[in-house]
Amino acid sequence: MMKTHAVKATVILLLLLLICPLSFSESEEDPGDTWICLLCGAESRSAACDICGSIPGVWRCEGCGTENLSESCHSCGLSLSESLKTQAVGKNALSAFPAVRFLARQGDVDALLTLGTYYEKGLMLPQDYDLALACYQQAADQDYAPAWIRLGNVYDQGILVNRDYFTAMKMYQNAADLGSAEALWYLGTFYEEGFTVRRNYETALSYYRQAAEQGYADSWMSIAYCCAMGHGMERDTALALEYYEKAAEAGSNLACDYLGYQYMTGSDLISPDPGKGMDYYRKAAALGNSRSMVALGYAYQTGQGVEIDLAEAARWYEQAAIAGRADAVQALASLK
Repeated sequence: MMKTHAVKATVILLLLLLICPLSFSESEEDPGDTWICLLCGAESRSAACDICGSIPGVWRCEGCGTENLSESCHSCGLSLSESLKTQAVGKNALSAFPAVRFLARQGDVDALLTLGTYYEKGLMLPQDYDLALACYQQAADQDYAPAWIRLGNVYDQGILVNRDYFTAMKMYQNAADLGSAEALWYLGTFYEEGFTVRRNYETALSYYRQAAEQGYADSWMSIAYCCAMGHGMERDTALALEYYEKAAEAGSNLACDYLGYQYMTGSDLISPDPGKGMDYYRKAAALGNSRSMVALGYAYQTGQGVEIDLAEAARWYEQAAIAGRADAVQALASLK
């Protein structure tokens, strides 16, 4: 019964948010006497929340679901701060939103980064690129490397602003100065591709190796590619394969997907082995690679390396479609 009520409450809240979108407003920059409702995430100046009617300070415990006004749950003892941190990293954006918005107001860097993505995508809040950038910048100004990397992505890909490789490189360098292996890898790509700086494979490899030494899996993928192409080092296909496998073992979904394709089709690196190809595709898919999900669907649809299984093909196409692959949506419709 309690679970049913909770589901109904969530549905009602979602409908209210769709009808009356929450607004960040100018008060986020100058909060004044506003407060964030910990039950729905709305900002209010009133004695009670305009969206759900809650009063200031009421929070729902992530441990047991009890509503409280004190600094710790009177049922299970979980502290407000721990409850909010757990809530903010939840996969359900609707449930996480109140904690994310509240913690961001407190200056929490992880919450600011998440809130920035909400503004960027128009999730739970009206889409606002300026406020998204402001959230990323506020987190970055606290020496938070992931925020500098996000800003680098923004300028590198031209997501919220006009593409600016020079500024992107500065953002990545700031993250690298804070010890980010991922940022070192991004810097390596600039030298490999010749963006902003003169192409220099040796310098690119230097960055890739530094990132690899810190455990960044995709760096081994980049080193493998340089080795296979003879960029900055002697071309050695056998050694390149070792690097690709090392990247896959370290958890690079890109390397797993690449090896899956290579084993399915064969190349100058690898002799065809559909069984191994399917294994790598499955590993890549488990790591979130949507291209491998499509490849698995196609393999089961056509009997490439496995027996034809249309139900399994549909399952993989559906997972890829959920992950955002337009070709998977088309494949699933065609299969049905």
